[in-house]
Amino acid sequence: MCVWKILQMKKSLLKNKMSTKYKVLLTMVAFSMGLICQYMYMGQSEVKMIVTGTNQGQVFTEKVFYKDKYNHTLYRPRFSTRLCDSNMTYIDFGDTFTSTQIARVNRCISTYEQEYQKGLKEERIKRDVRWSSHTYINNKSFMIEAGGHNGVDVEQFNSRFHPGKYVVLEPVERFFNVLKTKFKGSPNVIVYKFGVDATDGIFYVNDAKDDGSSIFHKHESGKSKAAKIVNVTNFFEMLSVRGRDVDLITLNCEGCEYAVLDLLLSTDYIRHFRNIQFQSHRISGICYPVKRFCWYQELLQKTHKIQFQFKFVWESWSRI
Repeated sequence: MCVWKILQMKKSLLKNKMSTKYKVLLTMVAFSMGLICQYMYMGQSEVKMIVTGTNQGQVFTEKVFYKDKYNHTLYRPRFSTRLCDSNMTYIDFGDTFTSTQIARVNRCISTYEQEYQKGLKEERIKRDVRWSSHTYINNKSFMIEAGGHNGVDVEQFNSRFHPGKYVVLEPVERFFNVLKTKFKGSPNVIVYKFGVDATDGIFYVNDAKDDGSSIFHKHESGKSKAAKIVNVTNFFEMLSVRGRDVDLITLNCEGCEYAVLDLLLSTDYIRHFRNIQFQSHRISGICYPVKRFCWYQELLQKTHKIQFQFKFVWESWSRI
């Protein structure tokens, strides 16, 4: 019906003699109706799915919206920035996939719980692979680690491979002090007291908590300590990433991996990272973590190939 009406308007423009002003007005109306029809059609093909699962013993529920077939659009940015229920932003890659890719994404979403439990078991047995698989690192390598915590990964990488420059981010003051003390004799290890996310800001953490401090965990300012967050784009610019290659970025930052991967996969920054390793998290407040993880599986393989994967737990990708 929408298409028929638009065609009728176009015919009247061609056949009837009318003023230029009226033609312009009628053209604008026809174009607006076209956009309305387009979004009406797109809305009919959207499917709502609720994923319920567990992550580190916590039950979470995620509302997922995805399309059951690929729709070309008349006017929509290729990578849209959107808000979700928690008022956090995320990059919407959903409209960039083919029908085959969408089918794989949907299958990935629907099998989340069993794949996560399987990944947990495999990671416990083969945990060492997240260090041992990076034998390409040497004294000329440049590394970034987000989420230094108490330095277990830093110690493993630094003692095994002695990278030339090893940048570590740790926003929680207590853990930052641990890292500074532990690696004061390692001039190649540079520790910054901030984390990264989509925007600058601060978040409050329970400083007595041993593990898992995250910007997505809400704490009252009066009872917790403030931690600094830096826009990930500004951080990469500070390091002049576009002018060099990062040999490895490893992310274990309780949710910041989504902002980092969103940026990498929506810009040409992705080509400056030889290897990308991350632990994925599902924390209340993160926008659609299961769906986004499944998107990343499709997007990463355009430029990288998987080295190891404990699905929904830890994985590593190397540049093709």
